[in-house]
Amino acid sequence: MHDKARILEVLRRNEAIRAKFFEVESEILTILKFEELFARLVCLIRAKFEVPHVWVTLFADGELARLLDGLDIRGAQGCPTVLAERGAVLPLLGGQNAPVLHNHSLERFAPLMPSPAPPGLGSLAVAPLTLDGRLVGTLNQADPSPKRFRPDMDATLLAQLAMRVSLCLSNVTAHEKLARLALCDPLTGLLNRRAMEERLEAEFLRARRYGAVLSVAFIDMDDFKGVNDTLGHDAGDAMLAFFAARLHKMARKIDSCARYAGDEFVVILPSTDAAQARAFMDRVEQFFRYSPVPGIDRLVRFSAGVASSADPGADSPARLLKLADEDLFARKAARPGRPARAAAPGGA
Repeated sequence: MHDKARILEVLRRNEAIRAKFFEVESEILTILKFEELFARLVCLIRAKFEVPHVWVTLFADGELARLLDGLDIRGAQGCPTVLAERGAVLPLLGGQNAPVLHNHSLERFAPLMPSPAPPGLGSLAVAPLTLDGRLVGTLNQADPSPKRFRPDMDATLLAQLAMRVSLCLSNVTAHEKLARLALCDPLTGLLNRRAMEERLEAEFLRARRYGAVLSVAFIDMDDFKGVNDTLGHDAGDAMLAFFAARLHKMARKIDSCARYAGDEFVVILPSTDAAQARAFMDRVEQFFRYSPVPGIDRLVRFSAGVASSADPGADSPARLLKLADEDLFARKAARPGRPARAAAPGGA
């Protein structure tokens, strides 16, 4: 009789756990944005299973890390995402695409843990996440109790949850790629002109609302036509892509980099005055002074104009951009032996 009661109790407990997993799966399957997916997933697991430490580890060299670059994926409950090196994490999974549970020697899992790692951990559950069949990271849960995640426990439901999360990642990735096609320049990956103008307007209004200063840098390549004419358009494309990648890397997370048209670029710099914006462009120029385009025997040369919302006449986003363009025109014209490009008619 006692055995029957014990079996029934185990069945009821397993059914309750299964129901919680189903609730988590049902909620996350409708999410179409990375920020919301990770924050909501972590929050749900913590709440429904009373797991104190939950986070997602993504491989730094994977497609997801590239897609997430520039997004705020911290969430409301602390940082649920960690970037890690693939080579450091794969050995921890034991060469299998299935969850692993451990309750001893957890320090060896440091490569996939947040920094600083949660103190006093007694056990850990690591479930692999895939995107289109390729391993891209792990879903991790940790508890102070060594009994919470034991190696001898059945991890079937955890594997099912990881599979559902992987499906969500596929859905969100497809949705985000479509969204980016509408906002980003296909060659450089930077914002396109339309998206830049929308971002500039939003930042201009924000700066006015909070009494902050906003600066814009307008960039134009020097003799880019000569690169296309002598080395070919593939070389020109490589130069644009190289310049855009470095510009994006040197900018802050709050800055916005855009390809304005052809060989022209714009950088929107919130909470930055004109002197700080000029200093930033000087650092960019310093880098390219000694860094040729990979595979091309040519250095990137460019000119940059800067304007600030504190400048006289900068009373609208379009006018701010035009002031930066006029500064660019003046700087090009002042260089000996360098023909100045025509100023943009009517401004931005």
